[in-house]
Parts: sequence; C-alpha cells; structure tokens
Amino acid sequence: MSPNSTSAKALRKAAYAAGAMSLAVAGILITVPTASADDSTCTSAPAYDEQVLVTPEVPGTPGSPAVEEVWHWGNFQRYSWTGGPDGPGAGDIPPGDNWQANTVSYEGAGHGTDPVNQIFQAGTPGKADWFYWSADKIIDVEGQPAIPPTEGTPAVYTTVHHDAVTCPVTVVTPPTVTPTTAPAPADESTHTIPATVQTDGDTSWIPVAAGGLGALAAASLAGAGLLLRGRRS
Repeated sequence: MSPNSTSAKALRKAAYAAGAMSLAVAGILITVPTASADDSTCTSAPAYDEQVLVTPEVPGTPGSPAVEEVWHWGNFQRYSWTGGPDGPGAGDIPPGDNWQANTVSYEGAGHGTDPVNQIFQAGTPGKADWFYWSADKIIDVEGQPAIPPTEGTPAVYTTVHHDAVTCPVTVVTPPTVTPTTAPAPADESTHTIPATVQTDGDTSWIPVAAGGLGALAAASLAGAGLLLRGRRS
C-alpha cells in the first residue's frame, strides 16, 4: 500500500471521527429542553363554608310609659270692672280702659278658688261686681305620650361555599441525551497522520486545528479532498 493511500485512509478516519463527535454534540444540544420560569404561586386549601352577613340585626326597644304634664299658674294679676252696671261684653278682656288693676296675690285674701283667665262675678246678686284674674301657665314637666316597645329583628346570614384549592404537582424531567452513532470506518488499522501530505508533484500543508470539533471536521474533510485530487492528477 502506497504512503499516499495510507494517508488518505487516515484522513478519512479522522474526518469520520470528527463528524461523529460533531453529530453527538449536536444531538445533545437538541435534546436539552428549554427551561421556563413560572412566577405564579399556588397555595393549597381545603374546601370550607363561609357565613356571610346579608342583613344586620335590628335590636328591639323597651318602650316607655306616658309622662303626665306638670304645670302651675304664675304671674297673677287681678282686675276689677269700672265700665258701668251692664258689665263687660264677651270680648272685653283686660287690660283696658274699663278695667282697673288690683292685687297680684292670688293666694291671699281668700282668692285661691277664683277662676283664672276668665270674667267672673262675686258679691250679692244684683249688686255684683265683675273681676278677672290673668295668669301665665308655667309648665314644670313636659307631658309625653306612651311609647310602645318594638320587637327586634335577628341578623340574616347566607352560606357561601368555597371549593378546595389543589395545586398541580410539578414533575422535573431530566434532559434526555441521545448520542448519534457514526458508521465505523472500513479499515480499523491504526495509522499515523502526517503533519503534511505531499501529492504527486504538488506539496500542500493541511493544518489540523484542535480548538473546536466543527473546525477539526472541516479541516479533515478538506485534507481528504486535496489528497484525492492529487491522486487523480
């Protein structure tokens, strides 16, 4: 086997190995799922019934009895008729020109039973005089009617049912790595890859880059192409 043939086989093997490694890396990158963040929170809770107020309670009132008015006469003034023997008319009320003011002591001199705020006569029939006691009604206690009690109204509630809150179970699935298997080369013998490959009449140097898997595969395939073109020359 010529040196050129051996070199070409070695280059093909290197190209196969680089391609297989590139496909394996690509398969790993493809099968890793994209991570997503869920900022929502969920808190589990059991079902329960809540009593919601519909109408508040209205308390009853005890009521109260009637209050009797308490009052008395005050500011008395006694008048005597001076207008003539016929006496005063129905609307002739003191004070006036036909009336003369006398005492203010209603309780004194036996006047405690005289009518108040109306014309009356006192004395011997036929020779009677007309008199008038004016006075103010002074109220000591205001009268109040009875207030009946009222019945209260209880509060009204309604039942509101709340369903249970069940949070979903989070299942973390690890990424699946599916390596890609490259076909094995036909010749399994071990060969040394020369740093440079010389063709019939032309000299070419093919740099082998170890910095990246994609560059290694590309360089290997390029070298194999150059070698084949050299053989056909």
